[in-house]
Amino acid sequence: MRLLELIFYLLRSNSKVTIKELADVFNVSTKTIRRDLDKLSVLGMPIIIYRGANGGVEIDRNYIISKHILKYSDYESLIFALYIGENISKNIEESFLIDKFKSIDQGRCSKILNNFSKRFVVDLYEDKFDTRSKICEEIDKALDNQSFIQLEVENEKFEVYPISYVLRKEGLCLYCYREEYMIILVDKISDAIVCNKGYDGDLISYTENKDKMNI
Repeated sequence: MRLLELIFYLLRSNSKVTIKELADVFNVSTKTIRRDLDKLSVLGMPIIIYRGANGGVEIDRNYIISKHILKYSDYESLIFALYIGENISKNIEESFLIDKFKSIDQGRCSKILNNFSKRFVVDLYEDKFDTRSKICEEIDKALDNQSFIQLEVENEKFEVYPISYVLRKEGLCLYCYREEYMIILVDKISDAIVCNKGYDGDLISYTENKDKMNI
């Protein structure tokens, strides 16, 4: 995601941008930005780096991302995915990714989006799910640390070992283990606290196990 954001940032800039400025904007080191620029160059992005006191970085002003690396069908599929994403995910909606594509190719993006909005209505969830909520932040910590987490659901507290998020027709869920495998609606979790306890047993993936569980 940072590579895509970096492309958009450079395309929107009206002049050269320093490595330090990019590092500050994306909250990473200058070494990381240099590695990102190298990756973009390998992918065929026309990155221009100017050396010296007045140096900086920019993308060739004649470069158009959508025409250079995406076929029309690829571009259409990408906008379609973002259109669906914005209608179900608060995080994607607040990223304004479609608006960023519009800033690069206003005419084509608007045409594709208008067609989708007329022909394809997304009506899956009453409220869009938010993976940046406090509950999801704690779940993410437990997933990263491979540790148990204490959940409070309908005034009942219990510990589970989180395995993955699952997006089901009911909404965003947590697939987890506590003596048996469980699916818990994230919206039903009122509190979550990471525990200092891990798990070293074998686990069954949701895909292999989904027909044997109830929410």
